[in-house]
Amino acid sequence: MSDDIRNDNEALNDDDLRLLYTLGEALGDKSTEDETQEAWAKFEAAHRGEERRRRRLRPALAAALAAAAVIAAVVLMPWGRLTSGTEEAGAYVAARLPESVTRSAEGSTVAVTTPPATTAEVSLPDGSTALLGAGSRLEYPKSFYGAATRAVKLNGMARFKVKHDGEKPFIVHAYGLTTEVLGTEFDVRSYPGVTHTVTLYSGKVSVRAEGARRDAVLKPGQQIALDGSKGMRITAADISTADGWTHGMFVFDDTRLQDVVNEIGSWYNKSVVFRSKKDLDTRVHFTLPRAIPIEDVLRALRDMGITKLRYDGEKIEVM
Repeated sequence: MSDDIRNDNEALNDDDLRLLYTLGEALGDKSTEDETQEAWAKFEAAHRGEERRRRRLRPALAAALAAAAVIAAVVLMPWGRLTSGTEEAGAYVAARLPESVTRSAEGSTVAVTTPPATTAEVSLPDGSTALLGAGSRLEYPKSFYGAATRAVKLNGMARFKVKHDGEKPFIVHAYGLTTEVLGTEFDVRSYPGVTHTVTLYSGKVSVRAEGARRDAVLKPGQQIALDGSKGMRITAADISTADGWTHGMFVFDDTRLQDVVNEIGSWYNKSVVFRSKKDLDTRVHFTLPRAIPIEDVLRALRDMGITKLRYDGEKIEVM
């Protein structure tokens, strides 16, 4: 494995699942401990047969995860979105991704791409780091020496921890959003077809949308979203929710169903189609490990009784 990339995807055992499983009411507060245990017991009893099947598959799953951790210096599959005549605006569309974390170099540019359900940490030439989310691609120069800025290009999602350099700004270009910092910690989310966001944890960032007349400046604990015709909106961020993905968790607290399903689609790289829009603004409280199969995540979401879901192995449909 390349020294500048670390894969952080690990399977969870049954005890981890029991500890981390939390299923709240769609319109209520987070579950109490008793409610969590009761919800888990119901979920476990209803799908005990599926769990036995999953135990038989666990050795194969572990082997697959181990294989995904190997970095291969191969030619990347073309980056792009699959097209579908049924997709609607605001839905994640699956990309063509490699089967393992890949690192390639062309001229002076390095590119790292992650497969579905995998995160990888990348060390940049200036000592900064980027934790890439699933289905993401980061391009950066082999060296920032002699350049006026430290510029990188992102498709997907990443947590940046930027080493301070008062004379050389760090710039992230991501699908119509340009984020500029001197040294700080922040997330950039820029999956195709999904609301693009920047979330700030420390320091200060300046964000500009393509075509905007001026920059927006974020303070720690704030998030800016670029949402189609609505333009850029700055809101207070739920840091524990925003930070969940870096700890291997889906964490949704009072989150719109549309955003929940899009997040699931982007993690597993499955297209999302909204056949009905009537439930999309329903607020969801929902926490589960990202290491479990997509079928279990969707089953837990179905069991909440919020909406009807269909999954055919390639796309998630909200009915």
